Amino acid sequence: MSAPDPTPAKSLSPGLAGDLFRRLADLTEGGFTPAEAVAVLKEDEESSGMVAMLDTIGQELERKPSLAQALERHAASFSPETVALIRAAEGQNALAGGLAMLADDHDRRQQSHSVRLVIALGWPFFLLGILVLVMMMLMIFVMPAFKEVFSGFGADLPAPTLFILALSDMVVEYWSILLALIIALPFGIAWLRRRSGLGIALDGAFLKIPGVGRYLVSMLVGRLTALLAGAAAHGIPYASVIAYLQSTLGNRSLKATVAALGRDIEQGTPLPAAWRKQAALPRKIAKMVEIGERTDRVAPVLARAARVYGAEAVNRMGVFRQVLFVTTYIIIAIAVGIVVIAMYLPIFSVGGMV
Repeated sequence: MSAPDPTPAKSLSPGLAGDLFRRLADLTEGGFTPAEAVAVLKEDEESSGMVAMLDTIGQELERKPSLAQALERHAASFSPETVALIRAAEGQNALAGGLAMLADDHDRRQQSHSVRLVIALGWPFFLLGILVLVMMMLMIFVMPAFKEVFSGFGADLPAPTLFILALSDMVVEYWSILLALIIALPFGIAWLRRRSGLGIALDGAFLKIPGVGRYLVSMLVGRLTALLAGAAAHGIPYASVIAYLQSTLGNRSLKATVAALGRDIEQGTPLPAAWRKQAALPRKIAKMVEIGERTDRVAPVLARAARVYGAEAVNRMGVFRQVLFVTTYIIIAIAVGIVVIAMYLPIFSVGGMV
C-alpha cells in the first residue's frame, strides 16, 4: 500500500528559504543528490518548522527524485515561478547553479529596496509625525492663550500672527477631523495601491521621487543582470529567471517593465534588442551583452554589470538618506521658526510703540 501524502509544513520566511537554497546548493555541488542533501540537512537542524518541511520534502524525493516537484507542495514558501526556475535548472543538469542563483537573489532581497526604504523613511517620517502632533497641541492649547493676550494690546496684529491665529481657530474647531485624516492617510494610500489603475499610477509616481526612482532601478538592474548571468552560465532559459524576478517585485511599474522584457524574449527577440525596448532600463547593458555575445562572454559581462549596479544602488540609498535627513530637519526648523516669529512679532511691535 502506498504511503499517505505528507502534510505540507509551515511556510518559511524569505530569509530561511534563502538559507535553505544556499545549503542545498553547497551539498548538491559537492555531489549529493537532492534526497541525500535533505537528509544531511535534517541531522543538525534546530528549527522544528524547518525539520517538518525537510521531512515532507524528503518523503517526496523518495518517490520522485525531482526537487522542483517536492517543493511544489509548499506553495506558501516557494512560489510557482521559483519552482519553475528550479525545474528548468534540473532540466539542464544545473541544479546546484540554479539553487545558488536563488540563494544569491534572496541575499540581495534582504538588502532590497523595501527594507532599505522603510529604514531610510522611518526616522524622518517619525520626526515629521511628532512635528505635526506638537503643532496641533500648540494650535489647540497654546495659541488661544496668546490670542487672549494679544486682544488686550489695542493694536493691529501683523499678518503672520493673524495667519497663525486663524490656523489655530481652524484646528481647534476641526481637530478631530484633521486627526482622523492623518491616521487614515497611510491606510488610504495602501487601499489606493490595491486598485489596479490607481496602484500602477502611484507606483509610477513613486519612481519619479528624486533619489528613490534611481535607487529602485539600480536595484532592479543589479538583480536582473545577476539572474541573467546565472542563466547564461548554466544554460537556463532567460524566460524562467525573468518570470521568477517578476513574481518578487512589489512596484507594479517595474513589474510591467520586466514582464514586457520576458514577453519579447519568449517571442524570440534577442536579449539586447528586447532590453533596448524598455525605456526604464539602462541602454548600455544591451551594448555590453552584444559585445559579450560576440566574444562568448555573456555570463561574465552580466555578472560584472550586476556588481556595478548593486554597488550603485547601495551608494544611491546612502545619498538619499542623507538628503532626506537634512530636508526633514530644514522643514522642522522652518515650521518652528514661523510659529515662534509670528507669536513674537506683536510683542516687538508693542515694545517699539512704548
